[in-house]
Amino acid sequence: MADLQFGDLIFEESLISARDIAGGGELTFTRAERAVLSALMAHPRRVLSRSALLDSMSGIGSDTSDRNVDFVINRLRLKLGDPARSPRFIATRYGEGYVWVAEPSQPAEALVVVGPVHGLARAGALESVAKAFVGALLEQLDAATSPGQRIRLDERYSPTAGPGAKSQFSVEVSLFPGGGQLHCALVLRRAQGEVIGSSRLVVSDRGQVAHAIAGAVQEFRSLIWHQHVLSMVDAPVPAAPPIYVAMHDAGRLLTADTRSWIESADQVRAALEANPNDPQTRLMWGLSLYVQVIMGTGGQILPDDQRLPIEDEIEAAALGALPGIADNAMLKLSAAKLLLFLARDHAELAERLADEAFESSTAFAASFAILGQARLMRGRLAEGMDLLERGLEIAEPGTEFSVYIMVLLCGGKLAARDFVGLTALLTHLHEVSPITRVNVAPFCVLAHEPLSPQNHAILSGMGEERARRSLEYIHMTSARQYEDRVLQGNVLRGFAHHLVRLYGPDVVPPHIRAILEPAE
Repeated sequence: MADLQFGDLIFEESLISARDIAGGGELTFTRAERAVLSALMAHPRRVLSRSALLDSMSGIGSDTSDRNVDFVINRLRLKLGDPARSPRFIATRYGEGYVWVAEPSQPAEALVVVGPVHGLARAGALESVAKAFVGALLEQLDAATSPGQRIRLDERYSPTAGPGAKSQFSVEVSLFPGGGQLHCALVLRRAQGEVIGSSRLVVSDRGQVAHAIAGAVQEFRSLIWHQHVLSMVDAPVPAAPPIYVAMHDAGRLLTADTRSWIESADQVRAALEANPNDPQTRLMWGLSLYVQVIMGTGGQILPDDQRLPIEDEIEAAALGALPGIADNAMLKLSAAKLLLFLARDHAELAERLADEAFESSTAFAASFAILGQARLMRGRLAEGMDLLERGLEIAEPGTEFSVYIMVLLCGGKLAARDFVGLTALLTHLHEVSPITRVNVAPFCVLAHEPLSPQNHAILSGMGEERARRSLEYIHMTSARQYEDRVLQGNVLRGFAHHLVRLYGPDVVPPHIRAILEPAE
């Protein structure tokens, strides 16, 4: 019987002990207890009589009465924290015997496992310092990562050791005393065991522990972010998202969702300061700036005096990185995305980059998404939407990436005036991501149809100034990328029409009015 996990307890194959991976403690079992555990676990959900359990214990002791079985069961329940009235492990079947009711489980996915831990038992006079060190490491890692990510302790952890090995990263801890001080080595590994960082620390008392650990935790935090992103760059799977989505996902490992883009920008900024000429880092900085323009405005466009210099920097980052990223498909897709967004006559170059990336990449979903956008922007609407739909089929359902592809498809349906297809797509989008009823649906309204009560409430509650800026935002993020001004107008017309009905013609800025007027 291999190691088995039930809840937070991992029972070793020998049943000599069980580890509590939540609290970090260990339970040990006597020979009689091991015999009973072995018999019960070997026949889960099957009632074993006292006689059968007594047979499993034969030869262990001289007392062969049924009472000895009850005594061992009670002792096991005490160790396992398993009350007889609400059992999690061993249930009583009165008049029949006992039954093992626990279901084997896999441990909860952890972002970081602290373990293995070496040297706690040999810390001697510094034992309290050693325990404080491990405790503080757990506490600071937990504080340095997102509230939704699990950090757990497993003193005997091994990335290849069966049921206890489910984690993305691990921190191996080695402790040994010397010269009145505790020497501490920390090694950060990926799930497969590859070393990606290390730190050597020395402490002499408990008061030094928290300060000593802080720097190593922040270094490991940054390495975790970069490793998550780089795994998408170096070896993407077919469903892998584009890099800017991977950056967001990496940020969510370390902080709450609302701050994940800021976290990503902070990480890239630090990397750029350390290596300003690295083309990959420069491109990632361009992606961070792109997100700043898109996500940092709360659905409102930045003033030109703030936005245009940022877009200049995005352009310089994308074009400047091109000579150094020729062999990396994911980076070429990222450069193409930035050049498409800017709408500065780089569409042909962006499309070529996306085509080249698709020919050499295993990241089919990301390739289809970027290449589909390029086809849309250049006026090949049917081909572009077909590519986006292919990307959506491959992307993991329900992820932000899949939602993002559907939003791009909504823009394509508007541009193509495929209103039946748009309605069906919005229905599906709202089922997958209900928040899109608020942040997408109001911008995908049709000029020839009345507003739904919800969309009317949202648009009428904007106020004229916010409505004008929202129209400019849709132009910047979606419409202006289309080379054909007729298609630009198709994307904007329904939203602009209803804003004019609510606020009057002055709600439409002159440059957007110039796009709409030829078709009105």
